[in-house]
Amino acid sequence: MVPGFVLNAHASGCTTPCSVDTITNVPSSEGVVQVQLDGGACPANCFNLNHTFAFGNNTSHTVKVLDTFFVGASTGKRYTFSGWYTYGPGGWFQFDTNPLNVGPIYADYTVAKCQPGPPGQNCPFWAVYAVTPPLGCKTSCGMDASTNVATADGKIWVSVDASPGVSLSQTFAFGNGTVHSIHVLNSTFTGASSGALYTWKQWSCACTGVPPTISATLTTPTMYYNYTSPAGATYLNGVGGFTAMFDKQFKLTLSFVDPSGLPVSAPAFVTLTSGSTVMNITSYSGHWTSAASWTVTDAMWEGMRGMVVGTPTIDLTSGAVTTTITLKAYSASVKTVDTSGNPVSGVTVAVSFVNATTKTFTTGSQGTVQLGHIPTGPYNVVVTYQGKSTNWATDASSASQPLTVTIPVAGGGGGMTNSTAVSAVVLLTIFGLAFLLIILAIRVRKPPAPPIIDKPE
Repeated sequence: MVPGFVLNAHASGCTTPCSVDTITNVPSSEGVVQVQLDGGACPANCFNLNHTFAFGNNTSHTVKVLDTFFVGASTGKRYTFSGWYTYGPGGWFQFDTNPLNVGPIYADYTVAKCQPGPPGQNCPFWAVYAVTPPLGCKTSCGMDASTNVATADGKIWVSVDASPGVSLSQTFAFGNGTVHSIHVLNSTFTGASSGALYTWKQWSCACTGVPPTISATLTTPTMYYNYTSPAGATYLNGVGGFTAMFDKQFKLTLSFVDPSGLPVSAPAFVTLTSGSTVMNITSYSGHWTSAASWTVTDAMWEGMRGMVVGTPTIDLTSGAVTTTITLKAYSASVKTVDTSGNPVSGVTVAVSFVNATTKTFTTGSQGTVQLGHIPTGPYNVVVTYQGKSTNWATDASSASQPLTVTIPVAGGGGGMTNSTAVSAVVLLTIFGLAFLLIILAIRVRKPPAPPIIDKPE
């Protein structure tokens, strides 16, 4: 690279070796700027600025800044490397970015021999940093770490950067520009006073721009701000602290009845809603459930949803709860009778339910089949007897149970007849036969023989 001035022995000259000063605008109280010579391995080829290199005459070298960004140790200011500068014919100018390329070198470039100019000659090379004010905190940034677990129920222990555990709540002091890990050690436990089950949920921040994390290990943001409560001491006023959140749970036990209070089988699932939280549960005996006020908003029973009567609430904020949920399930039966109201056995009864299932039954001596509990809504019944079928429709919630079905009975001409009509036909037949016999008896009867009169002797 050809600089804005000539590295020339004729300009000032040097004997072997030539001296080259590399300096920086970073105060030593703020931090150490380390450079690497000619790409060699550290520590042998690494040096802290300010430093004077002794280079052989007519040699070329590279000097690379290793610490391109850091936070000042005493002020918290931010230092960002911008380039290598020196004096030239027009004054200050950027000689190189990173690394600095010098050579071939024939002169000394030192503070002592510098002629700032312009034109500027034999001046040292500056590793120049842009300096910006500190963000939020200076050398030490505060970070509040608390928990939602009540002190009476237990302590939450955390390990900071793999150190031995400390209990929350704490305000940690971290260096400006540093990143740390905080790991929760006891992620599941039983509350000492409440008996509640605590399970790990997430780290959350009262600040903006830092999303919750479900990992038990929190990796902090780079500490440029005080992540503390605004209500803290003046020097700790910040953007908001972090909270180790646990889900507090109590046992929930549910049983289920129909509207009349009779027990029914458990549904496939029950939907619980609390604010924006919606969850389905499928086990109902001692089920650990978040300690909140819940509303039962749905249940699936026998393939049908919307089977909950009303909107029952469950308050799990203070302890375990055992309660009963009423479902829209109704006990149903079908009774088959003849036209005289007598039960008819051997009738085939096919029932189509609202959940699109069909079951077939056969009546016994009492003419009745029990359908059990069925979902609310209409259902169809088809009864078949002696080759004749008849359809009925009713609703499972109907108060008129059982459903009484008068069955068709096969008669002459395919019509329906009753027992009274049958009896009349039989009587007419009997009377007709009797009359016919009388007529026949009259017709075949012979007149009596005339009397025989004996003649007198």
